[in-house]
Amino acid sequence: MGSFELNQIHARRASLTSEEAVAVWLMKWTGDHNHVIAAKLGINQGRIAEILTEKAHQGTRAAANELRKG
Repeated sequence: MGSFELNQIHARRASLTSEEAVAVWLMKWTGDHNHVIAAKLGINQGRIAEILTEKAHQGTRAAANELRKG
Protein backbone atom coordinates (compact mmCIF):
# COMPACT_ATOMS: atom_id res chain seq x y z
CA MET A 1 0.00 0.00 0.00
CA GLY A 2 1.46 3.37 -1.02
CA SER A 3 1.76 6.34 1.21
CA PHE A 4 -0.82 9.09 0.95
CA GLU A 5 -1.62 12.29 2.75
CA LEU A 6 -5.01 13.05 4.21
CA ASN A 7 -6.21 16.58 4.85
CA GLN A 8 -3.46 17.55 7.22
CA ILE A 9 -3.09 20.85 8.97
CA HIS A 10 0.59 21.57 9.14
CA ALA A 11 0.44 24.47 11.58
CA ARG A 12 -1.65 24.65 14.73
CA ARG A 13 -2.16 28.03 16.31
CA ALA A 14 -3.22 29.21 19.73
CA SER A 15 -5.02 32.41 18.78
CA LEU A 16 -6.50 34.42 15.93
CA THR A 17 -6.13 38.02 14.82
CA SER A 18 -9.08 40.41 14.91
CA GLU A 19 -9.36 40.15 11.13
CA GLU A 20 -9.58 36.37 11.38
CA ALA A 21 -12.20 36.71 14.12
CA VAL A 22 -14.29 38.81 11.72
CA ALA A 23 -13.89 36.03 9.16
CA VAL A 24 -15.15 33.53 11.77
CA TRP A 25 -18.40 35.50 12.07
CA LEU A 26 -18.79 35.70 8.30
CA MET A 27 -18.20 31.96 7.88
CA LYS A 28 -20.67 31.17 10.67
CA TRP A 29 -23.35 33.36 9.09
CA THR A 30 -22.88 31.61 5.75
CA GLY A 31 -23.59 28.26 7.40
CA ASP A 32 -20.19 26.79 8.29
CA HIS A 33 -20.13 24.66 11.44
CA ASN A 34 -17.68 25.49 14.22
CA HIS A 35 -15.52 22.42 13.54
CA VAL A 36 -15.26 23.35 9.86
CA ILE A 37 -14.27 26.93 10.68
CA ALA A 38 -11.69 25.63 13.17
CA ALA A 39 -10.23 23.27 10.57
CA LYS A 40 -10.02 26.02 7.95
CA LEU A 41 -8.11 28.25 10.35
CA GLY A 42 -6.00 25.54 11.98
CA ILE A 43 -7.25 26.30 15.46
CA ASN A 44 -9.11 24.55 18.28
CA GLN A 45 -12.93 24.64 18.21
CA GLY A 46 -12.85 26.21 21.66
CA ARG A 47 -11.26 29.35 20.22
CA ILE A 48 -14.11 29.57 17.69
CA ALA A 49 -16.66 29.24 20.50
CA GLU A 50 -14.92 32.02 22.45
CA ILE A 51 -15.32 34.34 19.48
CA LEU A 52 -18.95 33.41 18.86
CA THR A 53 -19.86 33.90 22.53
CA GLU A 54 -17.88 37.16 22.50
CA LYS A 55 -15.55 36.06 25.29
CA ALA A 56 -12.70 36.85 22.91
CA HIS A 57 -12.32 39.50 20.22
CA GLN A 58 -15.19 41.69 21.41
CA GLY A 59 -16.42 44.03 18.70
CA THR A 60 -15.66 41.71 15.81
CA ARG A 61 -19.32 40.72 15.46
CA ALA A 62 -20.24 44.36 14.77
CA ALA A 63 -17.32 44.72 12.37
CA ALA A 64 -18.37 41.59 10.50
CA ASN A 65 -21.95 42.82 10.36
CA GLU A 66 -20.77 46.07 8.77
CA LEU A 67 -18.85 44.10 6.13
CA ARG A 68 -21.87 41.90 5.50
CA LYS A 69 -24.10 44.92 4.92
CA GLY A 70 -21.70 46.11 2.24
